[in-house]
Amino acid sequence: MNLKLLSRTKRSAIVAVAATMLAPLSGPAAAETYTMKLSNLYPENHPMCIETHNFAKFVDEGTNGDVKIEVYCNNQLGDEREASEAVRRGSIDMVMSGGGGIGRFIPELYMLELPFLYPQTRDINDVTWALLDDINALANAKGYEMLGFGYEGPRSVNSVKSFDTLAGMTDYKLRIPEAPLYVGMAKALGAVPTPTAFSEAYTSLQTGVADGMESGPSTTYNNKFYEVAPYYVMTRHIVNPCYLAINLELFESLPPEYQAVMKAAGKKATDIMLDDVLASNDEVIAKMKKEGLEIVELAPGEAEKFRDRLAPFSAAYAEKVGPQAEALLKRIHEVMPKD
Repeated sequence: MNLKLLSRTKRSAIVAVAATMLAPLSGPAAAETYTMKLSNLYPENHPMCIETHNFAKFVDEGTNGDVKIEVYCNNQLGDEREASEAVRRGSIDMVMSGGGGIGRFIPELYMLELPFLYPQTRDINDVTWALLDDINALANAKGYEMLGFGYEGPRSVNSVKSFDTLAGMTDYKLRIPEAPLYVGMAKALGAVPTPTAFSEAYTSLQTGVADGMESGPSTTYNNKFYEVAPYYVMTRHIVNPCYLAINLELFESLPPEYQAVMKAAGKKATDIMLDDVLASNDEVIAKMKKEGLEIVELAPGEAEKFRDRLAPFSAAYAEKVGPQAEALLKRIHEVMPKD
């Protein structure tokens, strides 16, 4: 065959085929490499963002650099809802997201952040990992694979005005995540639910759109909510998980050894994050007090009133979401540490 008589396209095709056939003779093929984008709504100094950087580092080390995770914090790739939807579609590879994003597509997961669910903050880490298969059964059906978790809380109320009783929530404009669980919780407390995007929370407090918002200490500090809401009312009502999720189709396309590395990296990064956020809670509260934040403890007996008001709401909410939610809530109570 005279290659000079062939078109450039045909010559290239023949050369490619020949190279493929000869490749085994020249030694093992180089490992395929991957570069993935991971979206995170939290700012760079938040434990949740630090966690995703740790995850990227562990994956890089475990795959000898063959899998690179590019981390984009502070909503660089879109807000929580947008990024979570993009991961489902496959236009973004990974996301760290909670109820405001992942929860929109898997409402059963709200059972993991019902009010006053965990006796101790650390209990959430035991529960999420014990139920990883249950969680992924729900996640896979919606196009996600969960590789790890992040934790926020205990959540309390950043407030423009001080209060220390359940009655103080009556007609209180409470900024909440754009999520049905939080809308229902606010109503159950007698407050006026004011759902806004996380990126608009500071402004809503500053302009009077909201009287307060609820978040964990690290989020309060890192987003400077204390500048416009100088009271932190210690309701300690929710400890909530976020989910380190990857597009399911992408994950399943990876070599099994890379899948194993990513799962191990997710567990390791999550455990570090839990210790970091617990340590950070104490540190940032001390820093905010120096900046003028007033810590407001609930009056005697009021914490029990919050619990009693929200207990029937939690049961009703699980029933409203459906049988899978009720089954997951039952499993949560089964695996909850008993100490």
